[in-house]
Amino acid sequence: MKVKSSKVVLATAFASALFLAPDDSQAAEWKVGMSSSKVKELQQLLKEKGFFSYPQATGYFGPITEEAVRAFQKAANLPVTGVVDDATYAKLRAFVPTARTLSVGMRGDDVKVLQQRLKQLGYFKYPEITGYFGTVTEAAVKQFQQANGLKVTGKADAVTIERLRQAVSKQTTTTSSSPVTLKIGSRGSEVSELQKNLKLLGYFTYPTATGYYGTITADAVRRFQKDNGLPATGSVDSTTLGRIADAVKKKTAPPAKENSSSVYLKIGTRGEKVKQVQTNLKQLGYFTYPEITGYYGTITADAVRRFQKDNGLPVTGSVDSTTFGRIEDAVKKKTASPAKESSSSVYLKTGTRGEKVKQVQTNLKQLGYFTYPEITGYYGTITADAVRRFQKDNGLPVTGSVDSTTFGRIEDAVKKKTAPPAEENRTSIYLTIGTRGEEVKRVQTKLKQLGYFTYPEITGYYGTITADAVRRFQKDAKLQANGIVDSQTYERLIGQAPASKGQASASKLDVMELIADAAELLGKPYVWGGETPQVGFDCSGFIYYLFAQQGISLPRTVADIWNVGKPVSSPAVGDIVFFETYKKGPSHAGIYIGNGQFIHSGSSTGVTISRLDQSYWKHRYLGAKRY
Repeated sequence: MKVKSSKVVLATAFASALFLAPDDSQAAEWKVGMSSSKVKELQQLLKEKGFFSYPQATGYFGPITEEAVRAFQKAANLPVTGVVDDATYAKLRAFVPTARTLSVGMRGDDVKVLQQRLKQLGYFKYPEITGYFGTVTEAAVKQFQQANGLKVTGKADAVTIERLRQAVSKQTTTTSSSPVTLKIGSRGSEVSELQKNLKLLGYFTYPTATGYYGTITADAVRRFQKDNGLPATGSVDSTTLGRIADAVKKKTAPPAKENSSSVYLKIGTRGEKVKQVQTNLKQLGYFTYPEITGYYGTITADAVRRFQKDNGLPVTGSVDSTTFGRIEDAVKKKTASPAKESSSSVYLKTGTRGEKVKQVQTNLKQLGYFTYPEITGYYGTITADAVRRFQKDNGLPVTGSVDSTTFGRIEDAVKKKTAPPAEENRTSIYLTIGTRGEEVKRVQTKLKQLGYFTYPEITGYYGTITADAVRRFQKDAKLQANGIVDSQTYERLIGQAPASKGQASASKLDVMELIADAAELLGKPYVWGGETPQVGFDCSGFIYYLFAQQGISLPRTVADIWNVGKPVSSPAVGDIVFFETYKKGPSHAGIYIGNGQFIHSGSSTGVTISRLDQSYWKHRYLGAKRY
């Protein structure tokens, strides 16, 4: 009986050895570079045991497979060679993983395997495999447990992990009879993953991963295959897929010599360092996303690639310490004030905020360069354009930024423009931006009576609106149009009689300025009774406001405006055109701007431009009048 028993044991061992050893048609060892169905079986086995985390078994033995083999050999107390010999293969088949229970807060390769399996089954929706067990992973585990009749805890215990492995194995078995092939017409997460990888490698140039395998994807695949010595079919078999995975791993791996303190940021990274890089790249013009997110996605990677390409660095799309340092240096160089400037130099540029910016905007507004309605204190593209125009007109380098030279030149120009006449003594009236008091109220009241000051309230504060009103009055009164109330302006203004009610004033109309003012109001909403840009306009309020800017006081209603105008046979630019709409007689009006068009405030459109020959207006047209 003992002899028989030992023979059975020997026979069993021999049979096991035959079963476990690679067949004669394969090499005795499997290692990097090999490609076959046996490699695919090896990968699937490594996947089942929790060591191979790539989405598919590709059949190509690359660095990812080698890393999985090394991890297994280490876990099984085998020599860590990364090569699969008979002993490694036998141990792998017999290996029973001792799974730990995974829960929120844990990290590691086993978490990655868990997430990958949940993703394959459609439970894990996060775009990336993170290796961190967070609330998204917990929710995916709960969904899987509920769908498979397990206790719903959100924790991946041994039972859950084994059931998950079986589900993935079953799913893979149904699809493993045919090689992994993606081609034109394919759709799904595998195509999205492929497109992301090809984008990372610089082959897929479409802005986003679409999940649809079209001609753009096929062309990208062909270029990759051609560059890597593969048949350029444009379709993805297991060999191509494996080679792409290796290229991605190689490209995104940190440099071998980088130590643990090196800056290393790549797709998927989050945090303050990412925010710092995004902010710097935005200053340099590479990162164009509106917000600083702190998340390193494809937009950040593309910005990094462009910077690396422009600066002679390896174009990886990831930030190592060299790239990080070079970005920092570029920002310092760009933001440094000129060498001769002292530390107290004024230096304003796009993105700057504060009182200095307000000061520059106010000065440029007085000089006619800054046309935005409000002083914002934010240095944006409008401010930069205003600065450029000033620099160009004054023989300065046209940078769009304000250094101490530009700042000083702006200040000088304002002083020169606003200086009171030499004869004025210290007791003269002198009101300018920033002044407050009763005299300001008196000036605003008089300007309002004359139709120049259109702000709803008398504030007693001399701001840009008051200065603009003064400037228009001075222009009509043939005074120096500097927007400052000196003694001469004050006397002329206070002694001015307002136009009689129902009569147009005698000021001369500047047609081009009228049209320019009107154009700036395009898009303002229709508001019944409205007559200011801050509130909106009805049709007569729009005309009333614009003519008041020209120093011409018109009646407030369409019917009254019609009554005081001089009829013309055909409209010229600046004439008012009238229409009969909801009631008999003139009930709507606009300003003719030429070429058969007029600008008006429509009840359904707000301030807009329409054509006289449009059917609606053509049949309601009453005529035109001049003012």
